[in-house]
Amino acid sequence: MSAVPHPEPGLSCSPQPSDWGIQGVGRARDGLPPTGGEWKPSLEKEIHRMVLQLHNTQAAQRRRDREAGLAVEGRVPIDPLAHDWFSPDKDTVESRVFLLERVLPALVPGVQKLLEEAERRGELEEEGGEAGEAESRQSFNPLNYLGQCLLRSPPRSGPGTPTVQHSYSRGLQMARQDLERSGVDAQNSRLAEMKQRVRARRSELQREERTQDRGEGRRRECLRLQFSEWSLGPDGTLPLSVVQNALRSFLELSSTEGFCAETEAWSDRMLGDMEQPHTALLEDDYAEYVLSVVAGVSWEQFSGLLQHLSLCSEEQRRRLACQRWREVFSQLFTDCDCAETGLLDRHRVLVLLENFYDSQCESTQRALYNPRCWPVREAEDLNPDLWDDCRTQERPEEEERAGEPVQSNATISAAVAGQMNSKAANEEDEGGEREMVGSVGGGEEAPSEERDPSGQRHADTPREGGEQKEGESGSDTESEPEELILVMETGPAVEELDNWGPARGVSAFDRSTLDRAQFIQQLETFLGEGACDSTVHSLAGYLRGGYRETEQERLARLQQARREVVQARRGQAIDELFEKWDNEGRGFLDKGEVEGLLDRYKEGTERAALQRAWQQGSPPLHSAACLSRGQFRQLLEAVVHELPPEGVLEGGFQGLLAFLEESVAHSLAERTRGAARRKWLAQVQMAAESGGASLEPVYRAVFQSLYKDAETYGNEKMISASVALLEGGERLRYVACTAEDAPYVLNQELQRRAAPVSFAAMDDGKPVHVPRVRLHGGLHFFNTDRPEPERRGSFIAVPLKDPRGRPFGVLGIDTLRDPQERNIFLRHEIDFYQGVCSAFSQAFQHILTRRNILRIVESATYWLHSRVPGVRSLTTYLMESTGEKGSDYTLRKMMVMDNRTGRSRLLSTAPALRRSDHLFRDYLFRCADSSEPLRCVAYGERQLVVPLREPSGRALGVLDISSGPQAQLQPHEQNDLQGMVRMVQAACCQLLRESSGLAGPSRMLEAEGAGGEQRVGLLFLRFMLQDLRNCVRRLDHQSFAELKSYKDPPPAVHHVLRAVLLMLYPQWVGSPEIDSWSQCRLKVNSDLIRKVTLFDPTASSVQVDSEELQRSVAAVPRGEVWKHGSVPTEHLYNWVSVCLSLLEQSGRMRRSQPPIGLQH
Repeated sequence: MSAVPHPEPGLSCSPQPSDWGIQGVGRARDGLPPTGGEWKPSLEKEIHRMVLQLHNTQAAQRRRDREAGLAVEGRVPIDPLAHDWFSPDKDTVESRVFLLERVLPALVPGVQKLLEEAERRGELEEEGGEAGEAESRQSFNPLNYLGQCLLRSPPRSGPGTPTVQHSYSRGLQMARQDLERSGVDAQNSRLAEMKQRVRARRSELQREERTQDRGEGRRRECLRLQFSEWSLGPDGTLPLSVVQNALRSFLELSSTEGFCAETEAWSDRMLGDMEQPHTALLEDDYAEYVLSVVAGVSWEQFSGLLQHLSLCSEEQRRRLACQRWREVFSQLFTDCDCAETGLLDRHRVLVLLENFYDSQCESTQRALYNPRCWPVREAEDLNPDLWDDCRTQERPEEEERAGEPVQSNATISAAVAGQMNSKAANEEDEGGEREMVGSVGGGEEAPSEERDPSGQRHADTPREGGEQKEGESGSDTESEPEELILVMETGPAVEELDNWGPARGVSAFDRSTLDRAQFIQQLETFLGEGACDSTVHSLAGYLRGGYRETEQERLARLQQARREVVQARRGQAIDELFEKWDNEGRGFLDKGEVEGLLDRYKEGTERAALQRAWQQGSPPLHSAACLSRGQFRQLLEAVVHELPPEGVLEGGFQGLLAFLEESVAHSLAERTRGAARRKWLAQVQMAAESGGASLEPVYRAVFQSLYKDAETYGNEKMISASVALLEGGERLRYVACTAEDAPYVLNQELQRRAAPVSFAAMDDGKPVHVPRVRLHGGLHFFNTDRPEPERRGSFIAVPLKDPRGRPFGVLGIDTLRDPQERNIFLRHEIDFYQGVCSAFSQAFQHILTRRNILRIVESATYWLHSRVPGVRSLTTYLMESTGEKGSDYTLRKMMVMDNRTGRSRLLSTAPALRRSDHLFRDYLFRCADSSEPLRCVAYGERQLVVPLREPSGRALGVLDISSGPQAQLQPHEQNDLQGMVRMVQAACCQLLRESSGLAGPSRMLEAEGAGGEQRVGLLFLRFMLQDLRNCVRRLDHQSFAELKSYKDPPPAVHHVLRAVLLMLYPQWVGSPEIDSWSQCRLKVNSDLIRKVTLFDPTASSVQVDSEELQRSVAAVPRGEVWKHGSVPTEHLYNWVSVCLSLLEQSGRMRRSQPPIGLQH
């Protein structure tokens, strides 16, 4: 190595020896670092030498220690006391090993040193020595000395441990060796135990993994076998969307039943594949995908999944078969619709179905549904009343095969068949139009006969029992309408109803016609689930050959279709004109403005025709202060109708329309502002239609509309808004407000004297504007912390009105937070605020109506549960819009029935069902599309799906009724179910007509006077009672002759009559007359009929023993009354049951317990 010169003093450029890593290596011993590339081998050689030297030194030391230990062992005896540490007790072996290894090797020498030191100091001698010795004893602390010894010599173990020098330590060492020889790991017993547990756990995990691998293999094999059950494509693949729908439906059913809690993460696993809906799966892909989604489920859950997949595969095969059938039926509809109007005659199709059914053999009839029964035929077409001739509606199959005549159905079939000749074609069309007017679909004329709650027409029949007398319990003081007419009157709100709803593409129910969707649904319901392809093609050929229309019928249908098209185009043009005129979106037009403009038409030459047009409507249009959209349409149609003959033509209407459009033209800025405001108002409507019957989205949309308008067209005002609803007529409760005012305004109440401005707006029906709130003196400031100088700004109160023009609340808007000096509201802003109030009022009524419909269904469900135990579940769905133009609707799952109690439960988070995500629940969407009831089998259970219809005939929701995997319901259960559906539909139609302003609330019971939610809870039972009153009223003396002829009646008859008399004569409770048949049958006369038809179970004067009545009714099973076959007994039994339900419901009302809790 060459020499390297030292650096100059004071410089630190060369490294010090410590920088080399090891001092004193090679040249470093001389203070010189190695140079060049030779330092590394030299360093490694020096390190190896030092390590070898250290190893040899340690080995020699261990050898000397071992020799010294052997020498000591021979000289030091073993203390036998130390053998006590050796014991076969395994419970304490761990503690003893720890003491022998860690504690005693240091503690024993320390104690020995302590004793030696104490002996040296004389501490072991007896007391009584000199004073100096006493002081030395006090200065000596044995505990401190022992601690110092332990700290100086901590316990050591291993090869370098010093050899023991005393007998007790030698004994401890031998005890430890004995424990080692006995199988105890004295070195690391705890560590050994932990290792043993780890090995056991590892073995257990390995066994579980092997078991899981074998389980997954078996699951994979089961899925491969189940894959063959699906209907595969030509390439042997299955669409991924089908598998996802099956898994999603299993998740829905599992969450409802509480069966599988782990399935909550399934949807998250499936969402990753939703971006590829058209992916197809092979057998192995199918097994792997399903296993990846359902990973971690138990065998019980997996078995349930396999069963569900099998049911879904069966449903898929059935759907594919039905799809082929629908193609055949669609072509059949085209062939039968020779006039190309898109409609077929419903009655003619039903007659052909009846004839086809009668011509089939017994085995084929068993697979088909009887077209003379519900739901193939509408329940209203079967009989005039719910309970009249109820035994002819549903007969056992053996009775039908025996050929026994069904009088009412045969009469209907003969009557319809008699209308198929060409001579009566025109009469059929005219009668069909009249029937459409009286049906739950509306029309243009009022019917000449009265109708029952179901809308069926009857001839005028005299009452049994004469006039109404005073002194009777119930509704003696007010006249009862004989039958409730469910006719759609023409009025301003008829067209406005069509603007609300999920989708206008769904078919509207009509009693005389069928469109394509309804025709296909009708045939599918008729065929049922067990029909074969040959039956389908045979039915298609039979209908194609049997359906014939005359030339007169074809022309009449074409003319009707043309009139409807012209009417629709006119309505659309009038609506466009209304929106153009109402540029700010107020929702109405000033009557004076419209009247002044129409007077200038043709320079006033048509003033007489215009005056006649203003007289139209009920009430007349000239009595209205402003015109809504429907009233404006009605006015223009009346004007066109009153014009001279040349004006009635299309040219006259177009001339009037052109004149009005030219007269109401707006500037571009105004049209832009109006378009933006209509868009914001549409968002309020959409929030109501898609919010799951909740008002929170509506409040949010209202405030957002106000914010956007103030920012865009209100000079960037900073506004605050609140919504207050009227309670009790003299109090306002603030239910919603903007976020800044929530701590001060929300849930506050104001009386009339504290809010004169708001009540003045509601009393006058017009907005009240306060330009400067500080100078008014009649305003209430909720935020009392706001200083007096800062209370500046404007305030406006706009009334909220229901469809009948009655105020129910107020919308308040202020600019107290706006720093601008001039912040009053302009005219176009006030007009827009009126539009916001109109949109909110319609949204509020829409949601309130939906909630009331749920209350009606809840009441009907509770009644059905007590009468039809065969119904296992009932789920209520409401249709909602998706918010996209031209898109499909969704079904919101709102309420489910508790099968144990019969009470319906509102879902806190109501899920929305989309058609594309629920392929195996498409029967719900088919029912909503056609507005027709249907039967099917879904997931192995029999389903009956019934639409809830609007007065226009379109469906607004569906009831999914399941009877389980069992056979069909008993005849009396089927009849009760049919009655429940009819009464729910009648109650919903009445409610919708009232909420739209087409009719006022009709009251028949005393408890209905409470109004609101309590009246809605009684509406279903009230319709049921009213229909039973009509049935009893039609009974004559011959009907009761059978009851009077009994000397010893059947128990069912006596118990029913006993319950009726207890209801009408509560003083008979406990008397001997009630148990005497001779005394009971004396009451069977016309006076009994009169009392039954006038009795009001909700009247405050009614005092009956409900428990005694319950026992009397419970003593007669529902099926026994049905089997007895007595029509009067059937009607009286149903009447008593409904009266008991009304007593229970009115009792809950008096206790202020609504039947179902719905919160805003």
